[in-house]
Amino acid sequence: VGEITAKKFLEFAGISPRLAPKRLSNEQIVAMVGALQNFQEFLQPDASVLSPVGEEILQAGITKELQPEFSAVVARPPSSYSGFPFLVEVGMAYGGKVLQPGLKLFRFANRIPLLYDESSDVSFKVMNEEIDWRRYHVPQEAPLGVITHIASTKIPYKTVGKEYIADRPEIEKELRNATREALRRLSIYLSRKGSMEAVQRKMNIYGRYLPLIARFSADLAGLKKLPDYKKLMGKTKEVEGEVEGEMTEAEAVGGAEPEPQTAKEKKEIEQKKIEEYSGE
Repeated sequence: VGEITAKKFLEFAGISPRLAPKRLSNEQIVAMVGALQNFQEFLQPDASVLSPVGEEILQAGITKELQPEFSAVVARPPSSYSGFPFLVEVGMAYGGKVLQPGLKLFRFANRIPLLYDESSDVSFKVMNEEIDWRRYHVPQEAPLGVITHIASTKIPYKTVGKEYIADRPEIEKELRNATREALRRLSIYLSRKGSMEAVQRKMNIYGRYLPLIARFSADLAGLKKLPDYKKLMGKTKEVEGEVEGEMTEAEAVGGAEPEPQTAKEKKEIEQKKIEEYSGE
């Protein structure tokens, strides 16, 4: 730490730079320790000593093993706790053939999988207690997989068995931020997917009923040619196929009926059409 940064920190902690360390009171020492946790102008720790998986490799692994419908990977910048540098990576997979309904958590520490005592791990705490899934419009039983990886020179395991990681505030914060970033991407995807499904449902309805409406309207108006209703549907392939099918059927039965000569005949034909379409 340089002289300028040291002076800024002491000013942030409310301690005079001229005060000798021997004269620090207990309250000032406690205030300095608290300031160390909140001072934002210290340089980030060197991440070259860490061994992250990497976004590309993690993305490739998720795609290969989980075959998801959607996936996102977030790597947080390096941080530190108690002077030890660490880095958090979070991957998220949604849907696909492998994942079952519900949240599935995959935990890694320094590239080593953690298989036991999941409920005691900091990742489990963040996912189940600190993330509001409803805010991101994720269904409760959505097939969702979350992969967390923590790389550090000293992983804060709770026990000598090294099966779960302690809930250090700094690690919690990075896990929470990385998960939220991945969820924002997933939320955008789900929103677009929902919009596309809504449009598709409307197109299916239009494709089903517009040909009938067009034919019925043409018959009522005494027209031999159907109106061009394809513009209403964006001229999609599905609609074009239905239109071609309708036109082929009309040609097969010999075209449109002859135009009625009297009002009585016209009324009888209209009533007949109404009964036919009501029966369908």
